[in-house]
Amino acid sequence: MAFLRSLFSGVSGLRNHQVMMDVIGNNISNINTIGFKGSRTTFSETFAQTLRSASRPSSNSGGTNPMQVGLGTAIATIDTIFSQGNLESTGKETDLAIKGNAFFVVNKGNKTYFTRVGSFDVDAAGRLVHPGTGAVLQGKIAAPDGTLPTGTRLEDLRIALDQKSPARATSEVTFSGNLNASASVGEVALSGNISSATAVGGSVVQTTNITDDFGGTHAVTVTLTKTAADTWNYTVAATNGTIAGGAGNIQFDSIGRVSSITPTDFRLTPANGAPVMSFNVAGPALTQIAGADSLAAEATLPDSAESFVTVFDSLGNRHTLSVRYTKTDAANVWTWSADVGAPAAITGGRSGRITFNADGTLASFTYDDGSSGVGLNPNNGADALSVALNAGTAGVFAGITQSNGTSLVSPRSQDGYAAGELSGITIEQSGRIVGNFTNSTVLALGQVMLAEFNNPSGLQRVGDNMFDITGNAGTPVIVSAGETSRSTIQSNALEQSNVDLSEEFTRMITAQRGFQSNARVITTSDEFLNEVVNLKR
Repeated sequence: MAFLRSLFSGVSGLRNHQVMMDVIGNNISNINTIGFKGSRTTFSETFAQTLRSASRPSSNSGGTNPMQVGLGTAIATIDTIFSQGNLESTGKETDLAIKGNAFFVVNKGNKTYFTRVGSFDVDAAGRLVHPGTGAVLQGKIAAPDGTLPTGTRLEDLRIALDQKSPARATSEVTFSGNLNASASVGEVALSGNISSATAVGGSVVQTTNITDDFGGTHAVTVTLTKTAADTWNYTVAATNGTIAGGAGNIQFDSIGRVSSITPTDFRLTPANGAPVMSFNVAGPALTQIAGADSLAAEATLPDSAESFVTVFDSLGNRHTLSVRYTKTDAANVWTWSADVGAPAAITGGRSGRITFNADGTLASFTYDDGSSGVGLNPNNGADALSVALNAGTAGVFAGITQSNGTSLVSPRSQDGYAAGELSGITIEQSGRIVGNFTNSTVLALGQVMLAEFNNPSGLQRVGDNMFDITGNAGTPVIVSAGETSRSTIQSNALEQSNVDLSEEFTRMITAQRGFQSNARVITTSDEFLNEVVNLKR
């Protein structure tokens, strides 16, 4: 009977709108579920009964359209909507949220699942897990040196809380600063009196001590020999070293004051390998008058600057390395020398020269023995090390420069460090898990990897906000966040449910009206049937 069609159409409408309401109810119940993805229901019509088929037009008659009566509705799809949910800051480093279309890969019961929920924690075994389900986050584990493996093979992400960062011996120290272009060389100042009554050929001798950069002591002797009235020659000699120059003439005026000393400069080359020291001979308080000889000599070292830096050996022990820069009498040339505190000892590259261009930029930094660094023997069981001293780039006004002003050179960086223990972790946008160690170093511990699908809507829910693959989802593609994928990972945050409450309420009204309308179809059809039954009476 015709009215049975409308009855069954109404029943199908009731049933399918009930399913629609079930989906809406599930969405609303998960409005605060972390990482939840809402669903929607779409309908389609079922078979239609054909009352009359279509006919072709003829020469004397037009064509007719088909006449069909539908037989109700059916559920076409229940689609999972994978739109981005809002991110909520949590302040917990192991809370992760994905910005994009990818999924976390987890392992539960030796089976791989996929999820958008990033509320992970570290379990007793050091693994990153969902504390509610025990599902273990998958990714790559770094080698001890922080190198991440290649390929897409995944394993349980584990954070070894007892991991340590090994010590690293210093190999380079970088300096910057300025050396005063107006710095002075050393001076041997003569004072006191030499008797004007001294006969030609007579001599007066005075000795003063000078300490070189390596701590060697040199007795520097100045000998004055009278060659004519008011004219004396001087010579300089030194122990434990050789003198270059150190011979000249001193002239006095008529009242016994020094009128000239020519030449004035000499160089002392220590026998212990210490840098050459440049001096001038001066006589600001020297006189030649009648009376006893009272010659005195006082040495003043050349202007210098010294910097100190802590370097590390292979065992992580600290050593204080000092570098002294000393002005020479050559234009734009300084010497440098290095020293280290006991028990360590310098074995090579102990001294050298630093030369500047006319504009104050670095021209060259060299080692006297041709070394490429300062050799150190820690004398504590650690390996010997060579520390390269980096004074900057030649021709660039950076690093160590020479200009008028205060001499001040400081270490800017050194690449060594002591051993350290893990103090915390940071998870980057790429998913790299970086360990922060107490020696101020960072080391990659692993990387959270993500999975992408050609058709994420083809995934199947398996509960606990996890999905499993199906034949229509496609094969998961393992990707690195922000590198091989446009999706990125945000730590200290969780993705909220993407359910829009206002939209769900609107759908609820639509479902309610649809249900009521289909119920009205059934009651009206029933009244028609009653009338048909009453035709017999």
